[in-house]
Amino acid sequence: MLSHSLLDALTTGGKGVAILSPFDNTRYFFPWKVIRVSPIGISNFFTQRGVVVVISELKWIGIPSLIYIIGVKLFQNKN
Repeated sequence: MLSHSLLDALTTGGKGVAILSPFDNTRYFFPWKVIRVSPIGISNFFTQRGVVVVISELKWIGIPSLIYIIGVKLFQNKN
């Protein structure tokens, strides 16, 4: 849940993330919004905007995750 909230706070759309809900309804964004918000609806996803979103998610989520996983595997093999 936490990773999803943090990633949502990095997107370019929406009203922000209510991380402390239901105790506080204040919505938060990080100061930098680098992940493109995904279009709603399957037909809207298969457009040029959808391609831009997929590239953005690969750039900011997929590649860093892959680097992290490879690093962990390399570290585990040394021990």
